[in-house]
Amino acid sequence: MAIPSIQSAILLSFLVLFLGPYLQTSKLCSCSDDHKVGNCHSIERLALLDFKKGVEDPSNMLSSWRLDNEDCCKWHGVGCNNVTGYVKELDLNTIKDMAQTTRLSGGISPALAQLKHLKYLDLRGNAFGSIPDQFIGSVEELRYLDLSGNYFEGRIPQQLGNLSHLHHLDLSNNLFSIQELQFLSHLTSLEYLDLSGSDLSKTGESLQYINRLQFLSELHLSGCKLSSFPLMTNFTTTLSVLDLSYNNFGGFFFKVIFNFTALQSLDLSATEIQGPIPKAIKQMTSLKTLLLGMNDLTGSIPEVLANLTSLERLDLVDNHLEGPIPLSFGAFCKLKELSLSGNNINGEIVEFVNGISLCRPNSLLETLQLGDNKLTGYIPYSIGNLKSLRILDLYQTSMNDAIPKSLGQLSELELLDLSLNAWDGELTEDHFANLANLVYLSIAFDEKPPKPLFFNLSSNWVCPFTELFHLDLTNCQLGPPFPSWLRNLNQLDTILIENVGISDKIPNWFPKIYQSLQFLDLSNNQISGEVPLELRNGLKSTEVRMLNLRGNLFSGTIPLNINETMPNLQFLSLSNNLIEGSIPSSICNLKRSLQVIDLSSNNLSGELPQECWKDLEYLEVIDLSNNHLSGKVPISIWSAPQLSLLSLSKNGFSGNLPPNLKTLGPLRVIDLGENSFSGNLPMWMGKRLPQLEILRLRSNSFSGFIHEHHCLLHSLRILDLAQNGLSGTIPHCFGNFSGMATVDPTNPFSIYISAANIHGFVDQVNVWITKGIELEYNGTLAFLKCIDLSHNAFSGEIPTEITGFLGLSILNLSLNQLTGRIPEKIGSMQRLEVLDLSRNQLSGSIPPSISTLNSLNHLNLSSNNLSGRIPSGNQLQTLPDPSIYAGNPGLCGAPLKDCATHPDIHGLDHHEEDKEDWLPFFISMSIGFVVGFWSVCGSLLLNKSWRYAFFRFIDDMTIIPVCVVVKARSFRLGRNRNAQHA
Repeated sequence: MAIPSIQSAILLSFLVLFLGPYLQTSKLCSCSDDHKVGNCHSIERLALLDFKKGVEDPSNMLSSWRLDNEDCCKWHGVGCNNVTGYVKELDLNTIKDMAQTTRLSGGISPALAQLKHLKYLDLRGNAFGSIPDQFIGSVEELRYLDLSGNYFEGRIPQQLGNLSHLHHLDLSNNLFSIQELQFLSHLTSLEYLDLSGSDLSKTGESLQYINRLQFLSELHLSGCKLSSFPLMTNFTTTLSVLDLSYNNFGGFFFKVIFNFTALQSLDLSATEIQGPIPKAIKQMTSLKTLLLGMNDLTGSIPEVLANLTSLERLDLVDNHLEGPIPLSFGAFCKLKELSLSGNNINGEIVEFVNGISLCRPNSLLETLQLGDNKLTGYIPYSIGNLKSLRILDLYQTSMNDAIPKSLGQLSELELLDLSLNAWDGELTEDHFANLANLVYLSIAFDEKPPKPLFFNLSSNWVCPFTELFHLDLTNCQLGPPFPSWLRNLNQLDTILIENVGISDKIPNWFPKIYQSLQFLDLSNNQISGEVPLELRNGLKSTEVRMLNLRGNLFSGTIPLNINETMPNLQFLSLSNNLIEGSIPSSICNLKRSLQVIDLSSNNLSGELPQECWKDLEYLEVIDLSNNHLSGKVPISIWSAPQLSLLSLSKNGFSGNLPPNLKTLGPLRVIDLGENSFSGNLPMWMGKRLPQLEILRLRSNSFSGFIHEHHCLLHSLRILDLAQNGLSGTIPHCFGNFSGMATVDPTNPFSIYISAANIHGFVDQVNVWITKGIELEYNGTLAFLKCIDLSHNAFSGEIPTEITGFLGLSILNLSLNQLTGRIPEKIGSMQRLEVLDLSRNQLSGSIPPSISTLNSLNHLNLSSNNLSGRIPSGNQLQTLPDPSIYAGNPGLCGAPLKDCATHPDIHGLDHHEEDKEDWLPFFISMSIGFVVGFWSVCGSLLLNKSWRYAFFRFIDDMTIIPVCVVVKARSFRLGRNRNAQHA
């Protein structure tokens, strides 16, 4: 029986050996979708082509996926098994491939389910709309799946639970809203899980499914809207990375974290955790990375952190920590990053730098961020020993002294920020000698110090940091010549050299670096010549977003082709120069970019372009003040959809303001002062501008009166209508200006340029006060609240509601026809600095409460009909000028003449200012006299017998004074006779 079996086996082997190729050929012929070209199986090639068919690929990432390129194993992103030829890897990660500028988009074809042997799938950073259920549940051999950074939304396919061999799952940075995590219970092999950016706030108890992942070593749940974290027990000894950042745990801290003894990286950034850092953290001795930034941590940095001898990264930025840097930190020889910026840390850094610089062979420290703290002292010379340092941030501490030359030894340094400190001395070539890798340099000051930091660099010095990207040396001293060492920095994106003492022309080589710039600030120097020639010659600088040349000596005209040379311009300031000519209409062609245009304080003339302004859809600021412009203001300028500030003051504009407007931008500042506008104040100002904060129309020819509709400007904090022809009464509804009632300063008006990542503050206003003095509030506009209605024809009384403006700084109602009394509660306006009520027809006494205005430094009550004693008070004694009370004959007291010698005051009660308290007495006495008089006299007139009896009584009473007189006379005569006899 065995022999036939052996013979059969031999025969079968013979057939397989010799006929196998023919059988295989026959099979391929009968099934065309199973043949191979190279390593590529045709059925998988067709599946990939079907996938490409439904994908939009603007960057031609899949250009190699073609029918004529038959070996799909050589296509971009496709990897095959070298033995079987089946596709095992599909990597279309656009984030990793930095050359790709656009994403793949469209749908994921279900045909990919044919890739039965796929083990690695990476679609990160694309824009696919959804995940086909039939596909994701079919590739059961998958070990690695990354779908992060797409636009997937809705539910997560529960078919993911079929991928029982999956080790790595990344679904982060999508738009998933997850209510059920049951699919995780089947992923028993999972080692890496990232659901960051998904909404897990409604998962409830299903979050516990994570606890079943026994082999999990990395868990990322950043930004998942979690308010609590479940007690995890199954992987306390396996988990090495835990990222719970950007959630809302509140008081939650380390209570559930201390059990993770194998944890090497812990990220609790921006989770609203509070209180001190617990000392129990010393148990987590395996930690290499500890990120606790952007929380509400308080107290000092505990010394026990020194127990974490393996620590490489420590991030505590933007908390409320205080005290010095622990001395023990100097022994952190494995430390690569120390970030403590944005706290209240004090003391010096000398001990820490000296300690860590002694690490052998060299310190590993790469990042040292200590900015925005309260550090003092100086940078020690030993800083030069930190050879690995790439980032040094000492921004806005209180450090001073000279900057050591040893900084020039940090050859790996990429970012150096020493801004907003009190450095003195000079910087030489030695300070920058070996900084070849520097890409960010900022040593700016917020204002020019008395002895500015001086750059002592020779004219032929060639700077080593040729790849510099960002340069900010604001308020240092670089000039007078234009710094020639800039000429080799052709990679610059940002140049901020405001107020650096340059008195020169822009050199011819400057256009070479100009083309790469996005942000250029040369403001507040003495640079002369015409606006840079490259603008005129058509040299395109397509990347420029900000051009700030204000406060120089530039002359000539605005280039006509500015929209062509800088088509992406967002911020343009040429103010405070000598530029002349008209404003070119090409400005209006910057429709999709321009946000701020400031051409103020030049010699510009002519009329404004008429119909283009409404097309500037992003324009937020127009400042054309202090020029020689004329004509009527185009209606379209009011219709710019995003306009927040409009300043046309100190020009020659004329005509009426439009009586009604259908569209208005979110205007917050209107300054049309010192022009020739006329007509009534438009009603729409009150109805349509709820966000208006500043309204300045002074020195025009406006007429009419203030309507109640104007009182709808609740946010108003500066109202200047002085020197017009307005009349009528000041409405009582002025009390609706709630923006003036608040004591706390409001935020200064600001415009945020998103693409430029800068703030342009429009923070200046001129205010006329007494005696023709004009104050410029520059940089303090946040604190200014002002009403100026002077030099008009307002009549009636001062509304008592004004005294409710507790935040008001300036009140000027002079040169009107106001009558009545000064409001008694004027003293409640404790922030008042300027009070001018002169040249009106006010009467009565000066309220005593005025003496409590402790901030008052300008007062004028002259040329009224005031009377009585001038109140005394500490602040009023600092205003000894008698002219502020002149023209009020009834006033007395310091600094005028003494009330005791005043003819109109002599004999009156010393508290004349309180005479209104006697008013009820005088009224009641008068009424009593009238009633008493007519009670007696009326009775005598009406009753004859009473009348006879009354006059008989009078006759009888007259005998008494006669007898008294006769007796007194006889007494004096007798005394005289006795004197003569004597």
